[in-house]
Amino acid sequence: MLKRFDQPAMGNLITFEAAARTGSFTKAAQELAVGQPAVSHAIRLLEEDLGVVLFARRHKGVELTEAGRYLLDQVALGLTLMDQALREVRSMTPGHQVTLAVSTATATWWLMPRIARFKQQHPDIQLRCITTDIDLDLERERIDLAITLGSGEFAQHARWRFVDEEVFAVCSPAFLALHPELQSPQDVANSTLLHLEERYRPRLDWSLWLARFGVSAARTAKALTFNDYSIVLQAALEGQGLALGWRHIVEPLIAQGRLVRPIAQTVTTDQPMYIVASRAGRARHDVMSLKDWLVHEAGHAAADPPR
Repeated sequence: MLKRFDQPAMGNLITFEAAARTGSFTKAAQELAVGQPAVSHAIRLLEEDLGVVLFARRHKGVELTEAGRYLLDQVALGLTLMDQALREVRSMTPGHQVTLAVSTATATWWLMPRIARFKQQHPDIQLRCITTDIDLDLERERIDLAITLGSGEFAQHARWRFVDEEVFAVCSPAFLALHPELQSPQDVANSTLLHLEERYRPRLDWSLWLARFGVSAARTAKALTFNDYSIVLQAALEGQGLALGWRHIVEPLIAQGRLVRPIAQTVTTDQPMYIVASRAGRARHDVMSLKDWLVHEAGHAAADPPR
C-alpha cells in the first residue's frame, strides 16, 4: 500500500489560489467572504507547511515567487479536475436522460426506424439525440455516447466497434431500368453520379471508390453535388443518379426495394465506425444499456442481412 504523506489543509490551498489569482490578500478576502487577517494567516500556515516563501510582500501588495507561480499552476489544474469530477459524478445519478451524438444520416436512416424497439425494451431511459457531422468534445458538450468513424480523436475514451465502413453503389429501381448498361465500375463512372461535399473530414468519395477498381472519374455536367448525405440519398431515391451507399444506412432501403445495387463491387475501408463513451457515461447503467443495444442492433443487422 502506498504511503500517504501529510498534505496541506485544503482550505489553505483554496485561499492561496484566490490570493495568487487576484494578486491581493484583500481581494481574496472579499472573494472568500473572510477577513484579510484570515487570508494572511492561511498563507503563512501554508508557507510554513511547505517550507518555502510563496509571496514576496511588497509595499503596494504581494507578488508570487517562482515557487508560488508553480504552485498556482498545479493547484488551479487540480481544482479544475476536481470540479469536472464532481460534475461528472452528479451526472451519474439514475434517471438522467442519455445523450447520443450521431450523424444526421445515421440518425435518419439507421436509428429512427429502430427507435420504437429501443423504447419498448428500455421504457425508463430518456434518449436525447444530437445530430452532428463533426466529432464533439464529449465532456464539454455533456454527451454520453457518440457514433464516429475510427479516425476520430477519442484515445482517452472507451469505445466499441459499431459497424465496418462498407460502401457500394446504389440507385433507384427506376434509374436502373433506364440504364441497363450499368454492368461495371467503368459504366458507373460514365453515369450520373451524386456527390457528397464533405465539409468537416475526408470521406470516401466517388473518385476514391472508383480508383479501388482502377477507374478514374472526372466530374461532368451530369454530376449533382449536395452537402448533406440525407439529401444525396433522397436524390437517389427519386431516380436522379447513382449514390455511394454506406451499408448500415442503405440496407433497410434495399430490403424495402426502394434502392438497388446496380453492380456487385464493394469497398470496405480500414476505418470502422465506433461507439465511444464519455468518462462519466461509461459508469452509468442506462448509458451502457444504450451502448449494448446499439451494438446488438448493428451486429444483428450484419449477421442477418435483408434479402
